[in-house]
Amino acid sequence: MKVICAGAPKTGTKSIARALRILGYDAVYDIEEAMEFAFEEWEDVWEGRKSDLSEIMTKVYSKGVEAIVDMPHSHFFDHFLEEWPKAKVILTIRDTEEWFESYKTMVQRAEKDYGPLRIFYYFSPSSRRLIKWCEYLSTVTSGCVKPKPFFWKTWFVRHNNFVRTSVPSSQLLEFDVKEGWKPLCKFLDKPVPDQPFPCENQAGCKRNIADRMLQDTWIAKKMLREIQCCVIAVLLLIFTSLFYMFYY
Repeated sequence: MKVICAGAPKTGTKSIARALRILGYDAVYDIEEAMEFAFEEWEDVWEGRKSDLSEIMTKVYSKGVEAIVDMPHSHFFDHFLEEWPKAKVILTIRDTEEWFESYKTMVQRAEKDYGPLRIFYYFSPSSRRLIKWCEYLSTVTSGCVKPKPFFWKTWFVRHNNFVRTSVPSSQLLEFDVKEGWKPLCKFLDKPVPDQPFPCENQAGCKRNIADRMLQDTWIAKKMLREIQCCVIAVLLLIFTSLFYMFYY
């Protein structure tokens, strides 16, 4: 592990993840990778079956992962730093009010686009697991699932201050993605790439983080297969009932 990104979601985490990949870091694990490669391990933590992160560190993150970004990694940055004390830490920052509105918009859009899938909660085991995983993550980190200004903003400010007081100043970069390549490359001792700094996951963009989480990960794909089977079964039941109604 070489880089630990401790910034909260919606502080340019997708842009910094893309930037690190451009700079040559291998296996940059974002929230999608946490779901794809460590879903069950984090699930054990959320459900209280595991009380520390040592096993997940050994089993998942010590296997060639060079950088971590976004939740759940950023919330538990201190555990990762304890495991890899020489890693550099990047705290992506943003105005608190701006951050809250952006995070709230992301959550509300995801609820609007994917909320209807909740009707399959009791028919799809994977749907229950995925919904509970995401809800546990929100509760453990920012305190609640639904946007609540006091709780979210308080968590945001406290988290940033905790990072600042926990990481040696020589290992920490406070970084606004609007600053571009120069401060980031200087901190990581990398040459500045001959291309614009990436700007990922902008508000309203297609294929945002919620889309990628709920379409591309194995648990989401399994959920969709279960939902399809459920729908087909219901349609067959309706068709069979209508057939018997009209012909018998």
